[in-house]
Amino acid sequence: MPLTLVDPRPGKTPNYGIRGTLKVGNRSKTIFESAGVSDKKLARQVLKVREQEIYGELVAELDGTAKLASHTFEEAALGYLEASKAQSTQRDAVLRIRQDGKMGPCLVSYFGARLVKEIDQTAVDEAILEHFAGRAPGTIQRYLIGPLTQVLNWAAKPGRKWCDRPEFEKLDFDDRRKRWASEEECRRLVAAAVATQPCTAKNIREWQQTYFRTLILFLLLTGCRISEALELDWSDVDLATRWAVFHNTKRNKRGQDKPGEDRGIPLHRQLIAALSSLPGDHRTGPVFTTANGKAYKKRDYGGGQIRSAWRGVCNRAGIKDLHVHDTRHTCGTRLTVAGVHEQVRDEILGHRSTASGRRYAHVPRQPLLDAIDSLPEITPTPPVENPWPARYA
Repeated sequence: MPLTLVDPRPGKTPNYGIRGTLKVGNRSKTIFESAGVSDKKLARQVLKVREQEIYGELVAELDGTAKLASHTFEEAALGYLEASKAQSTQRDAVLRIRQDGKMGPCLVSYFGARLVKEIDQTAVDEAILEHFAGRAPGTIQRYLIGPLTQVLNWAAKPGRKWCDRPEFEKLDFDDRRKRWASEEECRRLVAAAVATQPCTAKNIREWQQTYFRTLILFLLLTGCRISEALELDWSDVDLATRWAVFHNTKRNKRGQDKPGEDRGIPLHRQLIAALSSLPGDHRTGPVFTTANGKAYKKRDYGGGQIRSAWRGVCNRAGIKDLHVHDTRHTCGTRLTVAGVHEQVRDEILGHRSTASGRRYAHVPRQPLLDAIDSLPEITPTPPVENPWPARYA
């Protein structure tokens, strides 16, 4: 439809508006903007000027005379990272800075000096052959096509128009990890938390019998992330009401400038008994500590803080291919098997998938406690035979 004037809205704006759609060939543009004036005659003149401007833009695009700005991919990448505050995997994929200050393999190292308007499917195919040969489709999508599309979409926005919107071929894949521990594996994990062989350090065995076994129970019976467990402070644990609070969690977190949500979790009765048995009268500082009694250091990769101890436990339990994060899948699976409602389960695990439902229906504390209590206790059951070398015991 042609451009028309929109009357001022009392209490909103005294100025006239301009709205409508202009089309030339297969090119069209729709606008809804302010004329910037309150006089009707002046508004009509503004409308005519805008019509001429838009028709000129559409004709130029149709004739192929509209020139895209000449900006390099590195400019676009740095601008996108600054605007979006991208973190973790996405930031490393776009611009990876190693600990020595040098740049690691990333999109900027592949496309840095190339103009964004020149990056097409051919360029992507060349990057796959040169840098991602033999890699899984999920890796290519996460570290190349996905972040590259995000950067170019940012560069293609109307305010910049450094390039056209990208239309790369998406790879079909589903490599999400679906491993969880069975009930028997859970019992063997807890039993294997204490080594059967003599330990070289005096405090190691006591640490295994108390803190590490309780940590494994905590992961299995709460479904929390390893980072949430290791950063948990005694001041955020209430044994009497069977409740704990995680601060600045991953849920709704958008970079350092916007911290994540604080969320509460119910504590299983078996977990209350295990936590109550931990040594220490004052119960201050971190709940879970290293064998030296110190707080765990933060890591950017999952399970890094307890990787060696976890590997030893899995080896003694005779369990293969089980990651620390799989305890989160295990808790979710056990809650589902126990018949816990999906919304209650997601609230316990802190998922973002039911954000809309969470906005309209708050789950009170008692149903969460009832849900976690529906899980059966994990009774330690040592493996019948230990097939692993003695050095892991």
